[in-house]
Amino acid sequence: MMAAGRWGALGAAAIAMLAGCSTNVLHAVDERAANEATAALERAGIGADKALEESSPAAGSAAAFTVRVATGDANRAIDLLHALGLPREHRRGFAETYGQPSLIPTPSEERGRYLNATAGEIEKTLETIDGVLGARVHLVLEDGDPLALDAKPREAARAAVLIKTRPGAAAVAERDVQRLVAGSVAGLDPASVAVVVTAAADPLEGTTAALAPLGPLRISAGTRPVLIGVLAGALALLGLMATLLLILARRLAALERGASAAAPALSEDELPAQST
Repeated sequence: MMAAGRWGALGAAAIAMLAGCSTNVLHAVDERAANEATAALERAGIGADKALEESSPAAGSAAAFTVRVATGDANRAIDLLHALGLPREHRRGFAETYGQPSLIPTPSEERGRYLNATAGEIEKTLETIDGVLGARVHLVLEDGDPLALDAKPREAARAAVLIKTRPGAAAVAERDVQRLVAGSVAGLDPASVAVVVTAAADPLEGTTAALAPLGPLRISAGTRPVLIGVLAGALALLGLMATLLLILARRLAALERGASAAAPALSEDELPAQST
């Protein structure tokens, strides 16, 4: 019973040590966002783990995930995800904007909702371009004059686009962006689309080596002390098991010696009784 209690205490201590070695850097995100974040962290040499959240999702909602890293890598992981614009901001397209229609929408409210939905759809399309981390689109629709004889709008349509690209990615052609946005808005001329492309700062620039040596292996710098602690605990556990086995072997040997010493004495006592 005492040995079982010792093993239980050691197991509980090991579980507590391992649980306290990781930190959540993202939680309540969908699977796609969790996969993108995990892949980005792994490319930077930060070990990451994606896990399904224990709380059950509400009916009709998607499952939520958590991304964990070693405690020593938490600050670097958060900075990296922020620099890469992860997780991506949820864009409201037509499906989200008009999913819950207003009871009595005013013309200005309907116009604003249409602008929001159109900009969201364009942002989603721009973010599918390879190397684009995020995109923001601002639209101004043309303002027609119903009393004008030539049907010329009082204010022409225009747009402004801000694109954030991944460090080292191929440049995004401004002319292609203008054509794409103008093709999505009626009456918008490509020349009226202002495009600004900016590259995100390299999150690995100026940092130390991503991987730290541990014997023949190279592991994450934040994972190194954790792995050393786990290995030290495993060696201590093996040492304790060897000690217990040695004590048990000595006790068994002592019992065998006592049994062999008592056997001849018993046979000599029984000899007179057998001769009579």
